[in-house]
Amino acid sequence: MTKDMTAGKPVGLILRFCAPMVLGNVLQQLYSMVDTIIVGHYLGTNALAGVG
Repeated sequence: MTKDMTAGKPVGLILRFCAPMVLGNVLQQLYSMVDTIIVGHYLGTNALAGVG
């Protein structure tokens, strides 16, 4: 399925286009934050330096 990005309301088209990227970035940031918390809590500061 293709979507004509040249017809319609620009704001809606842009939001629909960027929504998957924003969702992916939010999930990636959440994963990184949880990973940092777990590694910092259980493995120590040396391992935490390797995560970043």
